[in-house]
Amino acid sequence: MSKHITIYFVVLALLLSAALPIFALDIDMVPIPNKNYEMLRTEVTQELYIEVMGKNPSDFQPNVENLPVESVSWFDAIRFCNKLSEMEGLESVYKKRGATVTQNTSANGYRLPTVEEWEYAAKGGEDYLFSGSNAIDEIAWFHDNYWRGENATLKTHPVAQKKANGYGLYDMSGNVWEWCWDEKPYNNAYRLACGGSWDHELADCKVSGEGDWYRATDRDNCVGFRIVRNIK
Repeated sequence: MSKHITIYFVVLALLLSAALPIFALDIDMVPIPNKNYEMLRTEVTQELYIEVMGKNPSDFQPNVENLPVESVSWFDAIRFCNKLSEMEGLESVYKKRGATVTQNTSANGYRLPTVEEWEYAAKGGEDYLFSGSNAIDEIAWFHDNYWRGENATLKTHPVAQKKANGYGLYDMSGNVWEWCWDEKPYNNAYRLACGGSWDHELADCKVSGEGDWYRATDRDNCVGFRIVRNIK
């Protein structure tokens, strides 16, 4: 084979590979009815975080396959989103300059939900106080499980062990708080997290979207995240 033909095939292979996802993971995304986005069925697990980022910051180990990742900052979460997008050949949503982060809302890559998107998905097309039920023990790991012996060690629990909501999403109430895109009015050092956690009270687990404010740099073992992606 001549040198010129060899170069041609090498260039062709590079062009073809550029058009394909660099790395394919099994990401179980759920299309949200009547909306133009899909959402991860569970909170991001430690296993998925390791596959994308190559490390595990979580306090609660070693059941990395099914435990939600935690002890991740808001900045860690958006880095994860961009890295996963790159691995799958999608357009990254976020750009960061210093402490300032902007998002391309038309990009097809992974991102954090807005509080409105989170609340709509958490309700699951149903009229409950919590995500999937008015009986919180059916759908959530939260602090009061401790007094009933169900959350005896006060920690995170494997995802998707309790009842899903009407859209098939698990743990939208409890287990870990979930970072959202939204920043605190008049203080962009803080970002909103929704859904309550294993270490928080019943009222924090409601689907109202009120949530709690954490510094974007905080890494707390009751805070994780869930990802969304635009679809047509």
